[in-house]
Amino acid sequence: MVRRYTQLCPVAFGTGAVSTTGEVGKELGLKKVLVVTDENIEQLGHSQKVIDSLTEAGIQTVLFNRCEMDAPDYTVQAGADLAKNEGVDGIIGIGGGSVLDSAKGISVLATNNITVAELLDCSKKMMPVENPPLKIILIPTTSGTGSESTIIAVISDTKNHEKTGTMAPPTFAIVDPELALTMPKEVTVYTGMDAFSHACEALTSIQPNPHSDILCYDSIERITKWLPIAAKDLNNLEARENLALASNNAGIAFNDAMVHLGHATAHSMGAAFHIPHGICCALVTPVMLELTASVYPEKVKKIGEIMGLTINSSDSKEIGLQVADNIRQFMKQLDIPTLKDLEISKEQIGSCTNYVANEGLRFLCPVQVTEEQISELLGQIYDGYQ
Repeated sequence: MVRRYTQLCPVAFGTGAVSTTGEVGKELGLKKVLVVTDENIEQLGHSQKVIDSLTEAGIQTVLFNRCEMDAPDYTVQAGADLAKNEGVDGIIGIGGGSVLDSAKGISVLATNNITVAELLDCSKKMMPVENPPLKIILIPTTSGTGSESTIIAVISDTKNHEKTGTMAPPTFAIVDPELALTMPKEVTVYTGMDAFSHACEALTSIQPNPHSDILCYDSIERITKWLPIAAKDLNNLEARENLALASNNAGIAFNDAMVHLGHATAHSMGAAFHIPHGICCALVTPVMLELTASVYPEKVKKIGEIMGLTINSSDSKEIGLQVADNIRQFMKQLDIPTLKDLEISKEQIGSCTNYVANEGLRFLCPVQVTEEQISELLGQIYDGYQ
C-alpha cells in the first residue's frame, strides 16, 4: 500500500528560537501582524519577547490577549474582527494549544467574509472557504498539542456545545523549549499526555505511514523518559527540550496519520465537562490501545516495550491489556486524576455516547464500533482507572 507523508511547515527548534520571530516574519514578507495570546502568557513576558523581536525587524504589531481555554468561537471571532479592522497581513500565535487553535481560526476568518459560525458550518459539511488564510507563525509554550505543525484548528462551538475542527495550515513554527520552563506540574503532565495520545493514535489509525510511525515511537520514548523528570524538576531544560521535540514530532505524525476514536472521545468529554484536553486524552488512551491491539498487536506491543514492559504473549487481547495497565500505572505516577476525582459519575460519562458516535474522527479508528460499543468503552474508561 502506498502512503504519502509530508512536513506541513518549516520548524525553527531550539532554546532561544523565539528571538528569531522577527527574522522569520521578514522572510515571510510580513509588515503588520496580530500577536495572539492570553493574559497569562502576556504576564510571563513571553508575548513581549515576540513583540520585541518583530519590532526590531521593522514589523508593526497589534496585541490580542483575550484567548481562553478550548478556543471558544466568540474569542476567534473577536480576534478576526480586530485583524480585519487593523489591516494586518499576518498572525503570530504564542501560547498553549487553545491559543494556537484560536490564532489559526483567526487567520482563516480574517481573509473571508464569513462569521465563525459559518466557518464551523463549512467545516462540518467539509466545504472549503473562499480565500486562503493569512500567513501565520505559531509558537507553543506547552509541549502537548503539536498544533504548530498540524493543519487543523479545533474551535469550541459554544452554542451547540461541541468542538469542531477547521482547516487552518500554519506557515511557520517556532519551538523554543525555554518557554515551557514556567509551566506548572499539572500543565506539564496534562500536555505531555496529550502528545502521548497523539503518538498512540497516529500509530493505530486506519492510515498510518512509515514516517509517522518513526516519529510516534520516538515521541513515546521521549515522553516516557522525560515527562516524570520534568514533573519533578520544572526547570530541567533537557527534559523540556525532549518534551518539546516529542510534542512537535507527534503533531507532525498525526497531521498525516491522524488521530481517531480516542480524540473523538476526548473532545466529547472536554465539551461536556470542560476539563483539560490532556486529562481527557490520558484517560481514554489505555482503552483505545486495548481496542486497537486486535488490529495492530505488534505496534501496541512495541509501545509497551518502549515503556519498559517485557511481553511474552502473542495474544492481541493479552498484549492490549498489559500495555493498557502499564499506561495506567504511568498515569498514577504522574498524578493524573480519575473521573471520580473530577466529580464525574459513570452515568455522566455515558452521556457522551451520542457525541462520540457523531464525531467524524471515530471513523479513522481501525475498529469500527457501534453506539452500544461506544457506551461500553466509556464505561471502561471510568472503571479502568480508579
